[in-house]
Amino acid sequence: MTCLKLEKLYAYLEGDLAGREKKAVEEHVASCSACREALEERRVLLQAAETLPAFEVPGDFVQAVMDKIAPAPERSKAKAAGWLLAAAAGLTTFAVALVATALITGHNLSQLVLGLNRFLWNNLQGLASVLTKGAKYVFLTFNVLVQIAEKILEILKDLTSFIGPETQIVLFGTTALLVLGGGFLWSRRLSAERNHEE
Repeated sequence: MTCLKLEKLYAYLEGDLAGREKKAVEEHVASCSACREALEERRVLLQAAETLPAFEVPGDFVQAVMDKIAPAPERSKAKAAGWLLAAAAGLTTFAVALVATALITGHNLSQLVLGLNRFLWNNLQGLASVLTKGAKYVFLTFNVLVQIAEKILEILKDLTSFIGPETQIVLFGTTALLVLGGGFLWSRRLSAERNHEE
C-alpha cells in the first residue's frame, strides 16, 4: 500500500473518517513508520493550534481594510470639491484683478486681455530661449569638466609609473589641502566683501 496523503492524515485526526476508511488508516500507520511519524507530527501541530488563545478581530477591521484599499467616496468627493473650490477662487481672483485694472487704467477688458496675452507670449518665448541657451551652457560645461577629469586621470596614471605609492599619497594630500585652503580663503574673502558692502 502506498503512503497516506496529508489530507487523509488530517481527516483521521479530526475524526472525519469512519468504518473501513478509519481502520485502513490505522492498519497502515501501524505498519509504516514514516506515516506514523507524520501522523504524530500532525497531532502535535493540531494540539498546539487548539491551545492558542482566540484572536479577536476588532469590529471596524473590515472597514479599515476597505478604506486602505479604496478610499471612501466621501473623501474623494471632498478632495475633488477642494480642488474645484481652489480653482474657482483662483479664477475669481484673476477676474477681480482684471476688472480692477480696467477701472484703474481706464482701458476696456478686451484691451487688457489682449495686452496680457501679448505679455505672456513674449515672456514665454524669452523664457524658452533662455532655457535653451542655459541647457546648452550646462551641457558644454559638463563636457569640459569630463574632459578635464579625463586629462587629470591620464596625468595621474602617467605619474604612477614614475613615483611610488607613498609619494602619491603625499601629493594627493597636499593637493587636497591646497584646494580646501583656497576654498576657505575664497569664502572668507567673499564674506569680507559682503560685510564691507553692508
